[in-house]
Amino acid sequence: MSHEAKMMIFEKRGVEVFPYLSKFGDEEFIYEKLSKEKIAESGPRDITRDITYFQKDPELDSFSEDWGEEDKFDSIYLDFDDDRGNKDLVEVVEELGEKASGKYSNLKVVEIPDGASYEISDYDGIETAHYGFQTGSV
Repeated sequence: MSHEAKMMIFEKRGVEVFPYLSKFGDEEFIYEKLSKEKIAESGPRDITRDITYFQKDPELDSFSEDWGEEDKFDSIYLDFDDDRGNKDLVEVVEELGEKASGKYSNLKVVEIPDGASYEISDYDGIETAHYGFQTGSV
């Protein structure tokens, strides 16, 4: 999911977050405050997986934490693996369209008729929704 989509979901939920680019060092995480310039440099889709969202403002341009160190700034993650019909997720994907997708995703909202059976299959990390009498996939 794109950074823009995640920020919209946090906003819908009334959660203020402070995004930082994160990198793995030898025995530490290195964080750098995310700026519009960094997004433009990397491209909005490419940067998504390297962002950590903190609920407490570190008030620093950059900092590092040891791997075992306590999370002082209360990082938060969005996980919709078990809740694909989440209202906020669906609204944001409908509103942003292709811009909701991240580097490794192609998000779409699909209407599945009431009473139709469906499954989400996963093959090498690529998920596909199948529904009905297997008349096709989306």
